[in-house]
Amino acid sequence: MPAITTPESLRGARMYDPKRIYGQTGVDWEMRIDFDGLRKKRLDRIRQTMKARGLGALLYFQHYGIRYVTGTYGGMWQTFDKAFRYCLLPADGDPVIFEVPGVDLICQRSGAPWVSDWRPAIIWRGSGAEKTMMAKKFAAEIKAVLKKHGVAEEKVGIDSVDFDGYQALVDAGIHLADGTTALWDAALLKFPEELELLKQACAIQDAAFHEVKQAIHPGLKEVELKGIITKTLYSLGAERIEQVTMASGGRTNPFWRSGSTDKIIRYGDMILIDICYQYGGYNTCYYRNFVCGKPNRGQKEAYRKTYDTIYAAINAIRPGVTTAQIARMWKDMGLGYTDDAYGSVSLLQFAHGLGITNHEPPFVTMAYSEEYPATYQKDMYIAVETYAETPDGREAARLEENFVVTDDGVQVFSLYPFEDELLDG
Repeated sequence: MPAITTPESLRGARMYDPKRIYGQTGVDWEMRIDFDGLRKKRLDRIRQTMKARGLGALLYFQHYGIRYVTGTYGGMWQTFDKAFRYCLLPADGDPVIFEVPGVDLICQRSGAPWVSDWRPAIIWRGSGAEKTMMAKKFAAEIKAVLKKHGVAEEKVGIDSVDFDGYQALVDAGIHLADGTTALWDAALLKFPEELELLKQACAIQDAAFHEVKQAIHPGLKEVELKGIITKTLYSLGAERIEQVTMASGGRTNPFWRSGSTDKIIRYGDMILIDICYQYGGYNTCYYRNFVCGKPNRGQKEAYRKTYDTIYAAINAIRPGVTTAQIARMWKDMGLGYTDDAYGSVSLLQFAHGLGITNHEPPFVTMAYSEEYPATYQKDMYIAVETYAETPDGREAARLEENFVVTDDGVQVFSLYPFEDELLDG
């Protein structure tokens, strides 16, 4: 007798199915993403991780940490200039948001009624004594809030702040500690609502790559392709674009990752494109390659090697597998690039977590994964990206997939297809 489909079993099955995504708007006839529930889940989890690390409070300046804790978003301009807004989370208290004074504070407060404690941020900017004075004022208020919640003598985890802010906090007698790891601990395993947002984000990126494929022709400039990508992403709901990395022809090896230029795409050029953008607070990071015209044998060889090394990792990853196993497998397959010789993290042969930022733990790198392995767990969300040169060294291929770890393997969410002409021998 076939199993009976219940609402509970359907919700469980759809969580990992990239074809089962909701509409983007809220409706009264279907339970879609419960954002209020997601905010509460994230807050509960980060309270657990901060307590596990012995932190009495968290003080975050990075936009993604503030959003995870508070469910608020300050806008794109605040993602690049830190210390304009910040938040404080006492271990047993509600978040306190320090927002840019004036219209930002008024608008943010009216838009996020779930936050009860809003305060004007103390912004220290300048080049002289005024900067030190304002930084001291900032630190004094933080100390006062810590005292109010009874955690002034406990460790306060911070993510990043400039020297003046850091020194002011130390001078105020605040015991600073690493707060970023508490965030990564919390964000490591994805909630169902987060997976839904990541599926929708990939669906939008799939559409952008489709538009790219339709547009490519000799004479088109890289920047024109970026314009097509940008229009597609924003028209379908992107909040911000982190980076569109693009290179074509001879710029693919060595790989110029500065972004698109006014370079003209020529017939026969390999084109590498990585789109990293944010939707609903969650990020994509996945590459596709195209050829303007028909691919040659060398391009096919590089593309196939890149594809095979990505899917070797994808087919191996499941709960209990370690990052060391993936790194060793890549070595055994002869996967390597000159960047690996530096003994640091090469972003060319790489796997990483993905979610509230586009680079999160766990990482696979030739630099340290074998000596310091991490273990994959169910509901981790991962990106795998590799790189291979053509035999003549004139060009290169680079591909990437995004997927969630499930009970018995992975489920890929990045569904834009690979190029049959490049995979064929």
